[in-house]
Amino acid sequence: MQTDNHSPPAGRDVGGMVMAVVFILVAAVSLWDTTTMADADSYVFPRAIAIAMIAFSIALIVWNLVRPSPDDGSPVEGASTPRRVGLVAAMLIATALMPYVGFVISGLAVFAAIMGFAMYDPWTRFRVIVYPLVGAGIVVGFYAIFAELLLVPLPTGLLFD
Repeated sequence: MQTDNHSPPAGRDVGGMVMAVVFILVAAVSLWDTTTMADADSYVFPRAIAIAMIAFSIALIVWNLVRPSPDDGSPVEGASTPRRVGLVAAMLIATALMPYVGFVISGLAVFAAIMGFAMYDPWTRFRVIVYPLVGAGIVVGFYAIFAELLLVPLPTGLLFD
């Protein structure tokens, strides 16, 4: 039985629903901002992301309102605030470093950091070998899709110019 004070209260995920409303507002502002773009190539991707963000945020709110409330109030095993803060900090640091080291190196570094923060299970030989390979494949795959297929200009980094 877990006895720490990190357990969430029983009931609805009010914080998640509040953040969903914030994301809806951010997406609405983003949609409004794309109305000044004249070229269709410029506004298609931001509008698609904003519409998806609104749809998923509404789905989260509806899910939290219609699902049955948890009865036992048992905490999530292994959940902690430092892990959550670490995940956000890793993403913010990688975003800040991207102009200097480029998309691929920043993506690989943030994937490794997030994998470290999010790993609840013990590291096995399989995980040590396969997880970084899959992470590298995902980062390089996204780079290839965006830079080569969709022709989205991604940062190469000042160190590599």
